[in-house]
Amino acid sequence: MKKLILGHGDKGGVGKSTLIGLCVDHALTRGPVCVIEGDATIDDVAARFVGVAGVTGFGVDLSRPDASEEAVIGVFEALERVSLPDIVVINTPASASATLDRQASVFVDAAHELGYSVHVGWMVGPDENSAALSASSALCGLADRKVAILNARFGDPQKFLWARHKARAAWLESGGLEAVLPPLTDTAMHAVREHMGRYTTLAQPGSPLSTITRKYLGDWARRAFEGPVAALFSDD
Repeated sequence: MKKLILGHGDKGGVGKSTLIGLCVDHALTRGPVCVIEGDATIDDVAARFVGVAGVTGFGVDLSRPDASEEAVIGVFEALERVSLPDIVVINTPASASATLDRQASVFVDAAHELGYSVHVGWMVGPDENSAALSASSALCGLADRKVAILNARFGDPQKFLWARHKARAAWLESGGLEAVLPPLTDTAMHAVREHMGRYTTLAQPGSPLSTITRKYLGDWARRAFEGPVAALFSDD
């Protein structure tokens, strides 16, 4: 079945763009991928993959609670215009729940009719907000697969409030999964952000990054692919 994968979570700065960038990189090992930027003001994921073979992309403003129907229509009409690629990844803005939750049922039904399963990666930070908000996400509730992804860049995930929050128990009881996004050192991440392209390409010899940065980047990407990315892409 074709996959529609969303990086979600009703907070900014929790790692959604990083997750989606990793998903695009992984998806390219399977074939072409379509990237949808949900925030027209921050074109970070699409910009990273400009010129990369196999990637198409477009923007749809998903920060539109006052016009949520139009926003969702924009997503699916654009997908039909690009011939419904097998893998679609959506980088949602921090306020996307106010738009997507109002249309969650129609969103998922339309995805299914077009042959897509809906997989949501809900990014979890160390504070209470991302844990509590997971319980109120209508899109997560209707998704075919949902993975709570704890961003270890913020510290030990076992010390996140998520670990003892009632929302975690509800998430797991409803069939949700958990995974950890491994940390990449700030120095390496800063260097990576200065250079566009696939993470895996930047980790190879001949990239503009230093040898040691390439080594750290390659190890980080491998662990991310084996952890949260694999959990999101799996059909099991």
